[in-house]
Amino acid sequence: MRLLAAIDQPFTVSEARKTLDTTRRVAIPLLELLDARGWTRRIDATRRIAVR
Repeated sequence: MRLLAAIDQPFTVSEARKTLDTTRRVAIPLLELLDARGWTRRIDATRRIAVR
């Protein structure tokens, strides 16, 4: 979460993937989990924001 909160908001899956140094296959389920827990919020189909 610290890494995601440090990047420019809102961020795309691609930006999160690069920041976390992982694949899209891993980043998507991770971001969905963070959305479900309320740690990130999906703004539209492509952008999310880290909830502080």
